[in-house]
Formats: sequence, C-alpha cells, structure tokens
Amino acid sequence: MFENRGRFSSWKEVMIYVLLIILLVAAVCMLQPYFIPVGVMLVIAVIWFARRAHNSKKLLLTGYLDDVIRNIERTVHFSTKNLDVGMAVFSYDGKLQWKNEKFQEWTGLKSLEGKKPEEVLPLPENSFETMCVKDDSKIIKMRGRYYRMRYFSVQNQNKNNGKREPVGTSSSLMLYLTDVTDWEMLKQRFAEERMCLAYVRFDNYEDVMKGMTESARSNLNGEIGEIVNKWVESLQGFIVRANKENMVVGFNYKNLQKAINEKFSVLDKVREVRMENKLAPTLSIGISKDGDTLEEISMHASKALDLALGRGGDQVVVECDKQMQYFGGTSAVSAKSTRVRARIVAHTIREQMDDADKVFVMGHANEDYDAIGGAVGVAKLALSMNKPTFIVVSERSTSLQKLKKFVFNSELNIAEEDKQYEGIFVHEEDALKEITPKSLLFLVDHHRAVLSASQKVLEAIPQKRIIIDHHRRAEDIIKNTILKYMEPSSSSTSELVTELTGYFNDKLEFTKGEATALYSGLVVDTKNFNVQTGARTFEAAALLRTSGADPVLVRQLFKDDLESFRERYRLIADAETPLPHLAIAVNRNVENTSEVSILAAQAADALINVTEISVGVVISACTDGCVNVSARSDGSINVQIIMEGLGGGGHQTVAGVQLQNADADEVKRQIIELTKKQFDEAEEKEKNESNLTE
Repeated sequence: MFENRGRFSSWKEVMIYVLLIILLVAAVCMLQPYFIPVGVMLVIAVIWFARRAHNSKKLLLTGYLDDVIRNIERTVHFSTKNLDVGMAVFSYDGKLQWKNEKFQEWTGLKSLEGKKPEEVLPLPENSFETMCVKDDSKIIKMRGRYYRMRYFSVQNQNKNNGKREPVGTSSSLMLYLTDVTDWEMLKQRFAEERMCLAYVRFDNYEDVMKGMTESARSNLNGEIGEIVNKWVESLQGFIVRANKENMVVGFNYKNLQKAINEKFSVLDKVREVRMENKLAPTLSIGISKDGDTLEEISMHASKALDLALGRGGDQVVVECDKQMQYFGGTSAVSAKSTRVRARIVAHTIREQMDDADKVFVMGHANEDYDAIGGAVGVAKLALSMNKPTFIVVSERSTSLQKLKKFVFNSELNIAEEDKQYEGIFVHEEDALKEITPKSLLFLVDHHRAVLSASQKVLEAIPQKRIIIDHHRRAEDIIKNTILKYMEPSSSSTSELVTELTGYFNDKLEFTKGEATALYSGLVVDTKNFNVQTGARTFEAAALLRTSGADPVLVRQLFKDDLESFRERYRLIADAETPLPHLAIAVNRNVENTSEVSILAAQAADALINVTEISVGVVISACTDGCVNVSARSDGSINVQIIMEGLGGGGHQTVAGVQLQNADADEVKRQIIELTKKQFDEAEEKEKNESNLTE
C-alpha cells in the first residue's frame, strides 16, 4: 500500500509540473498578459500539492519505521528472554545492572541485584577486577552443570574529551553463559575411557627363585600371578604374560585413577608373599596414557618401566600428561647377586675406550670423595690403555684438595705411578682446549646435567658419554649417552668402578694412592660401612685393602679443624623437632662453598644418630640466595622421595637439593609437610601389614 501511494503521488506531481511548464511557455510565446495570473495561481497550487504529498510520505515512512523498530525490540526482548544463553551486565563499580531469566535460573540465586561477579560465580578468581583486565572465556561448573563463560570489558567514553578511560576505571562487564554440559560430559567420558598400558616386571625374579625347589617356584609364580590377576580384574582390564618375568596390562584412565588413589597396593601384596624365598619378591610397573597411537603409548610405558627399574625397582612410575608420578620405592634396594651386567659393561667400556683418542672423566660439582674416587678408578682404566686422560673438576672442592695433599703429592713418599695424577686434574678452561671429536666422556656419581662439574665440557662432548652412578634414576637424566650403568643397590660409585676393574682387565692392579681414593669413597657413602652395604661392598673393600688402601690415611682425610667441629655441633644443638622422628636445622647467612655443603652433610649424618630420630635435615641459606638441603635417613623413611618433591634427588638414605632464589623458611615448611606425608604412609603401611598378619 505504501509503495502504491508513493507511485501515485509521484505521477500526479509530474503531470502538474509538465502542465505548468506548457502554460508558462505558451504564455511567454503568445505574450498574452492575462495568462500570467493564471500561471502564478498554478505555481501556488503546485507548491501546495507538492508539500501535501511530501507530508503524506513522511507520515507513512515514520509509521513504517516505528513498526520496524517495535518488531526489532520485540525480537530482541524475545531473544534475551528465551534464547538458551545466560546474559548479565555489571556496571563500572562491579555490581549487577541487568540479567536475563536464564542467567538467574542457572546461577540458582533468588536475588542477584547489586551482587558482584565473585558473589555469583563459583570460582574465586572470577572477580570483577580480574575479568575487566582481559576478555576471555573459560569453563565453569555450577549446580552440577558445566557452562562456557565468555566475558567482555566495555570501556565507557570520557564525556570531557571523548577518550577511553583506562581499563578497570569506568568499564562495565558483559557476561555470557552457554550450557555445554553434554559436551563436557562427552569429553570426560572420552578421557576416562582412554587406553592406558602398563608394563609389569618381576624385577628380582632370579634372586628370589635361586635355591628354591621347582614346586616352590611354581607355587610362588602362581600366587604372584593370582595377586596381579585380581588387581587387574579390579581395574576391569586385561593382562598378557610375555614371559616368566614380564607382563603387559591394559585398562582405561578412569581405573588408573582408582589404582593411584589406592597407591598401587599390589606392590605391598606381592612383597608379602613368602614361600621358601628369603628375599621378598618385588614388582616394577611403568604406566602411560600419553600418545596418539598405541605404539606411542607403548613407548612411553616402556620408558616409565625403565625409570622405575633405574630407581631401584619395587615401585610404579606413571607418565600422565607428560608428568611423571612415583609410587612405592620405600623399601631398601636389595643388592643383585649376579655380576653378568658388570662384565658386559666392562667390555663395552673397553671397546669405547679403544675407539676414543682422549678420555675425560667428570663428577658432580663440589666433588665428594666418592665422586673423586670413582673418577680416579675410571682414569686408571683409561691410563692402562695409554689413553690421554683428564679428570675435570669444579673450582672449589675441599675433598679434592685433601686428596691432592695427602695422597697424590709428589713431595711425599708415594708410588711412581701415583705421581701422574698431579697433572691429571684439570679445570673447565684447560679441558675445553683438549676436547676432540673422538673424545669420550665419563660421568661418575651423578646423572643429571645440572649437577655436572662443568656444563661447557658436557655440551662440548654431545654424543660419546657414559654414565656410572649408584643414585636412583631421576626424570631429567642426561640424554644422548652410549651406556648408562646405574645400580641403586650399590653403596657407592667407587664400589661399581672397583668391581668393573676386574672384568676390564684381570691383571690390572691398583696403586696405593688409587686404592686409598676409592676406599675413601666407599667409607664416606656407607658411613663407615653402616649404611647401604652388601656382600659386594665388602668384597670391593677387601680388594682395595689388598691393593694397599690405607685406613689411617682415610681417617686423616675425614678430620676437621676445631672451628668446623664446633660449627657442626652448633647446628646439631640448634636443630628442631617439628615432627616426631624428624630433626631439622637451618644454617643462615653462609657462603655457598663446598666446606658449607660438607658441614651440612656431616651435621645431617650426626642427627640420625640421635635416639628416636629417623630423618635429619640441614638447610643452608647462602648469601647469594641459594638454598642447599642435605637430608639423611636411618633407612625407615625414603628421603629421596622427600627431596624429589622439592626438585632434587639422591638415594633412599642420602639425598639433597639445591634451590636458587628460595626462602629457607618456606623450604623448611615444605620439607615438614613432605616428611609428614612419608611418616603417615609408613604408619598406614605398618597398620595394613599388622592387619594382614592377624
């Protein structure tokens, strides 16, 4: 109708204009004066009709636009009221200005007026000030349902100059909620049903079965198999036995969480099996869910099992979302009775030395007697093959200075062979000048790059590396190595190297200086043969004593001056017992030197000799902002797990960590919490064992 009226008015106006023009032309042409009034009247008439037509059009257009606006307003109102999106507007002061019915329904609050976002939404970080800083979206959960929350900051214009105000000063907040419960539940279901692979290994099979009758072996295998089968059935998984020592287990991620919550009680059940075996059977398990294919998941599970075995066995390593979790590993590591691996390692080392033109040996920074003794032992092997050999040492090491003074000093009456060690110890700058593409690097008494005496030497020999260490394997082990000889059951690296010597060359004999250096490493790591000792430890000690190791000289190495003696016992006297069986001392405002580290280690050793103290910890707060921790245990608690919680590592009875820019009091608080957790787990385990016995 509007369009028809518009066309009619336009046609009438055109006809009037045409008629007027004709009359005016005719009047001019004919020069008839009486036509002039008629023309004027016609002009007035035309103007009146044109104005009337214009007003009529204006009224029609205004009515049409009013209808359109009303329809848009109805649509917007209907959408905000019935659309499946919750909406809310918060003013510049953070208080709710407007919301639709869906928003109020989903929040479940009867009154929302004047409330701030943090008072309405479930998460504490959903404050008005936080959300005004940056537009974002996140998933939140309210009343058992999931919502995608999107929020946008709307900055108001400054009325004076038209500029936008800084964020947060006069900004309002638009917030939208969308129900994504079905999608999130589907994601959770997918995550829970994701495939996990576990490699299970009876890690001390040969030692446990040794000396048992065939029927006892079958019964033991059957009982352990039944325990593992019941465990897998409880996880609704499957099990495939590869051989007498290895099994493959599969289950979904939901049941993996169940096993984690139970802390893998299957380890304790297997350890309690007793037939004719003197040793407790143990399992090592590597589990992973990471990977897009079964091949990748299998590879990660195998890596986790290797890590569990490298840490001494009797534990579970779970790789989940590229993070490693450790369970078990609280029992002492039993020494391996077989020396097959030692013989294979010795032959491999000989082959690698044959191919190398130079041999470099490096321990950890601030070397102790075990690191130096192990390095001397490896250097002995290389020198026996006439290879140019260098022992890379850090800048300051009290142990090294004492060994140079009392053992490898040409002014003393020492063997001619020991004089070569005067120039064999080099620092980083000299070592870098000697490195060639065919150089071989031995890393002794450590396997983490951050602990190496020289990072530059480690990087300069990127491929040809061999690790010899007795610590439990850490996650950040040095990569690109030819061989990793890691035996957590051994007392020290010096023991490992001493044992390798016999298989490397059975005619090789230690000099008095070499034997004394290795013997000092044995003594310091076993606390005078009181901790982590086995039959192979004493066999190594006997071989070194036969080679001329001097216990009197070793005792001379361990002597301290009077000031150090007083400082050590000051730390012991100042120690606190925040928990039963835990003693902890803090040494504040000290220099970050090897002397301070040795002092802390000695004080921690002394603390566990106190009655009813199972764990001794000494924290050294250095003036350069570094915090060093030395932890010792009598064997009932695994201090390695405690130190790993802080980013460190070590052994079951000897562990530590170095932290940069840390607060000593905060570190102390964390140690107390981690130790309490270990005590609680040990107590719970003891109760479970008592219940099983009953």
